[in-house]
Amino acid sequence: MSCICPLCKERHKKSTEVIKTGLLINLWRKRTFEVASLFLGVDKITKFYCRKCGLGFYDPKIAGDNDFYSKLAKEEWYYLHEDKSEFTFANALIQENNSVVDIGSGRGAFTKYIDKKVDYTGLELSSDAVKFAQTDNLNVTEQTIERYSEGKKSKHDLAVAFQVLEHIENIDSFILSTREVLKPNGMLIIAVPNNDSFIRYAPNNLLNLPPHHLLHWNEQSLRYMADKYDFEVVDVFKEKVTNVHRNWFYFILVNKYIMKLLGFRYKSLYENLYVKIIRKLSVFISFPLRFSNLHKNKDGHTIIIALRKSS
Repeated sequence: MSCICPLCKERHKKSTEVIKTGLLINLWRKRTFEVASLFLGVDKITKFYCRKCGLGFYDPKIAGDNDFYSKLAKEEWYYLHEDKSEFTFANALIQENNSVVDIGSGRGAFTKYIDKKVDYTGLELSSDAVKFAQTDNLNVTEQTIERYSEGKKSKHDLAVAFQVLEHIENIDSFILSTREVLKPNGMLIIAVPNNDSFIRYAPNNLLNLPPHHLLHWNEQSLRYMADKYDFEVVDVFKEKVTNVHRNWFYFILVNKYIMKLLGFRYKSLYENLYVKIIRKLSVFISFPLRFSNLHKNKDGHTIIIALRKSS
């Protein structure tokens, strides 16, 4: 089996992991999500890691549909939670009366952080999330950046994409369309899960797997992307472990140690009874660690990159 990296186009013959879709479907079902229809005719997906550009990706690309994301949109934790470092980071770069397009805006939560004078446009694919946003009288529409970019050349001072790029099937069309709507010297701010952080060791982390996440980004792949599409890197920010993810961080820390001690090789998904016991044990052992400050110096869930469009 061979696969081409969706970012640098390098051909890969060696995979890092093969995942049974049946197990994936069952684990999603336990969370009351029915995704079997998305995997029809696909009994396994293969994970690759590109050493050239640093991107992690899956083949075939199995992406969530509108029903999948509309159900997620109803979960308060999915779009709205505290400690959104990307919102604070981006707001510091926005000037009064700037025009901002928020790609993958969800319910438009970012509007709570920016000045009312900012000309805000949100783009979102979940119909339910769009309904939530429009109920709050926010300028959010259901469309892709590719469609929106038609006739919108050099319209915006800033484009933001918070926790979006890991879901994208076609990187080229997404970034080129985003670049198209930016003014000369306009800025693009991207926030994605940092797959060089503790989250890379999280067992059975469904949200970092298809049909939710199709791509795994890190600083290397983000910098490669910037160079490929002719952006200047203005800043890179790696958040530290936040209070939202503190308990999860200590669980993964303990779970990783015990698994390694017992000789288990890391996999994205486990169905082994012993592994389930280790998970419960890890929760118990990690509890007192939650009151320490170790997490404050460790890279957290999100990495943010600020890019400037060349003139």
